[in-house]
Amino acid sequence: MKEHTLPRRIAALCAVSVVAVLGIAGCSSDGDDSGGVDSSVLGAENKATGEPLTIGFISEGKAAAYDNTNEIKGAQTAASYINDHLGGINGRPVTLKVCEARGNPADATDCANQMVQAGVPVVVEGALGTVDQTVDVLSKAKIPLVLHFTSSPKTMQTPGVFGLMNGMASIFGAPAYVAKQNNVKSAAIVTIDVPAAVAGTAQLGKLTFGNAGAKAEVVTIPPGSPDPSPQIAAAAEANPGLYSILGTPDFCAPVIKAVRASSPEAQIVAIDRCILASAAKAIPGGYKGVKVGTTSNLDKSTEDVKLLAAALDKYNKGTPIESNSAYGWSPVLALARALNASNATLTPQGVTDGLRSAPPQEYPLTNGIKFQCDGKAFPLSPNICSAAGIVATADEDGKLSDYQIVDDATLFKMPPR
Repeated sequence: MKEHTLPRRIAALCAVSVVAVLGIAGCSSDGDDSGGVDSSVLGAENKATGEPLTIGFISEGKAAAYDNTNEIKGAQTAASYINDHLGGINGRPVTLKVCEARGNPADATDCANQMVQAGVPVVVEGALGTVDQTVDVLSKAKIPLVLHFTSSPKTMQTPGVFGLMNGMASIFGAPAYVAKQNNVKSAAIVTIDVPAAVAGTAQLGKLTFGNAGAKAEVVTIPPGSPDPSPQIAAAAEANPGLYSILGTPDFCAPVIKAVRASSPEAQIVAIDRCILASAAKAIPGGYKGVKVGTTSNLDKSTEDVKLLAAALDKYNKGTPIESNSAYGWSPVLALARALNASNATLTPQGVTDGLRSAPPQEYPLTNGIKFQCDGKAFPLSPNICSAAGIVATADEDGKLSDYQIVDDATLFKMPPR
């Protein structure tokens, strides 16, 4: 048992840090709609004709502080595409039962209870800040929960939860990958000073950088600090060749500005939550050259994005291609691909078994990343179904391009005990 203790403890701490730095979904480093939509990429019609199948979809939806309803539109678009062009799931047309949590734990619990009462065989979520409340309810009812990516210790450790994409590979693996590619020997990890974020970042950040051959120091800055220059100047004394930044847009912009002043030659790698077009003007040179860890490839030249563009044009015209719509589209479509591949029985246990037995499938909007939910994809959690993440490069305004897959299992190798 001893060999499993450290990975589990680090996974728990790091999942907490993901929640702390990401918060509710909604990064703004989004792609834009492609000009001409090619509807032929949808393929021939293959309509589902069997008995309708209702699956659950829980989203933050629209709250006072944010509007994530495009996530719901992305999920509904995926269901329509599955029904018209993939023959549904095992021949059955998919209907989504949608519930909005609005960032409220009580509403999230209520949404999960609604799914139990409706008798759905599976629930899908994109990026839900109150995910733990839904896990509590659905796990007791033995209803599998499919996530875009896991974001808490509970989602990483509770049986019956499946994180199809690897958020940790994008958040922690991407900066270490960039450091390794550029032979960086010293790095600084700048994180918002929230206990959970600091603990997890210190554990996994130092692990991945160490495996990349770089010594990393953690720099903590309190939320709301108007000027992080003193902390960044102190960090610069160690001459880091790379700064990894984790936080929200209002946190990241002054940090990037301070890094540019203290270490103009250093590479900057940020999580996608950092990037906000409206904040770019506050940074000399904007976000130009910043590497960004992300979980969706929104390059409009890829076949994946062309498919999403055509589907949105057909079923939800006017919905933009962005992270929110991607977070709805990708896990719903991926679920259908896996269950069709395994010919799963469409009951809660059948869906669970089908996901675990399905052969590797390509995860939508990643341009090639495969997922397989057999419990072996990622060493830190059996609930994470893929090993790879994505890193891209931002332009001055924060628009991403040059997406690359980060797939280096050695970055997450645990130290000997």
